[in-house]
Formats: sequence, structure tokens, C-alpha cells
Amino acid sequence: MTKPPSIARFEQFYWASVILGLINTALNWRTSQAALASNPMLASMSWLLPAMQVLGLAIAVLVWFFIVRRPSVVAKWVQVVFAAFGVLAVVSAVVLIALGKSAVNAQLALGLVANILYVAAAVMLFKPDAKTWFGEGLDEDDDLDVVETPDAPRW
Repeated sequence: MTKPPSIARFEQFYWASVILGLINTALNWRTSQAALASNPMLASMSWLLPAMQVLGLAIAVLVWFFIVRRPSVVAKWVQVVFAAFGVLAVVSAVVLIALGKSAVNAQLALGLVANILYVAAAVMLFKPDAKTWFGEGLDEDDDLDVVETPDAPRW
């Protein structure tokens, strides 16, 4: 089966989001390391930040693989749950900016754009051609388990 347009668009939005997230991480790496080092309980765990990045990227690749290469409804819903967290992040960032508790900087701007792209990618998974890609809604009539008898009225 050829990849439908909404899945191709999902892929574009998804990888743009992942790449922006990696750029954001790289730009803020020293700040993140300093925050980790300032915590007495985590100061000796210098491996934690790189390990979290590798784990996050591995999860991103797996979600992509099981949506684009081996269509899985489970992966679709994992993506949707992650996108819901992205919505929360966008809303909280907008509220913090509106209340004047956060300044708009490169980290915030990249994070907002990355999360918006991630949510847009999730939206693509609900287009009609994507539902077909996942095999959803193909046999809706077969799921009714209606037993027809000759005497039963049909409405």
C-alpha cells in the first residue's frame, strides 16, 4: 500500500518537530547540565542528561516506525498522548508569557514551534486516508453481529 498524503504530511511535521527539539536541546545543553549539577542529589549523575536524550530519540524513532512503516493503532494513540502533553506545554507557555512570568527567548520559541508541529502531526493521523492506513473503520458493518431472521422487520 502506498503511503497516503496525510501520513506523508505526518512524517514531515513529526520530523520537523523532532529536529527542532534536538536543536533546542543542543542550544540549551550547558544550561541543562548546570541545572543538573546544581542539584546535590543529581550532581554525580552526569550521564543522566545524555541518557535521557538517547531514550527520547529512541522513543521518537519507534513511534515513527510503528506509524509510518508498520502501521499500528497503538503507536497512533501513543503519539496522541504525547501530543496532548505538547498541548499542555503550549498552553502553559502562553499563560506564563501572558502573566509576564517568562520572557520570550529562543528556547521558548523553538519549544512552542516544535510542540505545535508535534500536535499538527497527531492531527494528520485522524484524516480519512490515515484511518484506512491503520485499518480502522474497514469492517464496521461486520462488527454489529446482527442476526437476521426472515420474520424480523428491517428498519
